[in-house]
Amino acid sequence: MSTEASSPAKKQGAAQVQNTNGRKPVGGKEKVSKTLNELFVEELRNIYSAELQLLEALPEMAKAAYSEDLQDAFEFHHQQTKRQVERIEKIADRLRMSKMEESTCKAMQWLIAECVQVIERFEESPVRDSALIIGAQKIEHYEIASYGSLRELADVLGYAKIAELLDRTLEEEETIDKNLSLIAQDINDDAYELEHEKVY
Repeated sequence: MSTEASSPAKKQGAAQVQNTNGRKPVGGKEKVSKTLNELFVEELRNIYSAELQLLEALPEMAKAAYSEDLQDAFEFHHQQTKRQVERIEKIADRLRMSKMEESTCKAMQWLIAECVQVIERFEESPVRDSALIIGAQKIEHYEIASYGSLRELADVLGYAKIAELLDRTLEEEETIDKNLSLIAQDINDDAYELEHEKVY
């Protein structure tokens, strides 16, 4: 008679299947059912937190920039971010949302922390600017993904006016990303030339 069905490994596997099917806590958290509207609200709070964090970080990134073009780009983005925060607040008012600052965007915390590490570890130079642009574009790509997803959800949920506001911000983020790429071309060339001047 086989004892395979009663082995510890089999019992553990069965328990895992039962936990999954029964929607029991995974990682200490209870799974919940959410509507698309609840997902939209949650993600809107998340990007609101992200923008507030970025508002604080951008002036420091501008100060750390070696290139005037990069400094100007960060300062311009700071002004744009203020308007983007106002748009989110307008959307929240339309949806009668409250307690917008309860959420904390952990993804933005990590992305900004990378930029802070660059400022702390690199001496002022085109190479540091290059590293700052990499960090800034990671932030832009996160924002582009967030606003793109929110806009699509707004379309599905029938929030036409809200979708327009989100689309405006999405276009701004995409433009900022393209501008950073253009600035990076010159900065990377400068960094390369300086390195070769030291060698020769």
